[in-house]
Amino acid sequence: MANNAVQGEPPKQYARAKKAAAHFQISVSSLWSWAKTRDNFPKPLRAGRRTTLFDIGAIDAFLKSDGGGEK
Repeated sequence: MANNAVQGEPPKQYARAKKAAAHFQISVSSLWSWAKTRDNFPKPLRAGRRTTLFDIGAIDAFLKSDGGGEK
């Protein structure tokens, strides 16, 4: 049985914009603004024609790095 996750790395957790924004206690418009304007911000994943997902772990890592202090 194949395991796609790297050992020691938590599984990827994706959320739509509303839930991702709630997770980080920001507005949905702030989340989209960050995705469009901040360098190295994790790009959203298009999961369908009308579905966009954000990688919660990648955004968390971004915010814990120096990227979280950008304007």
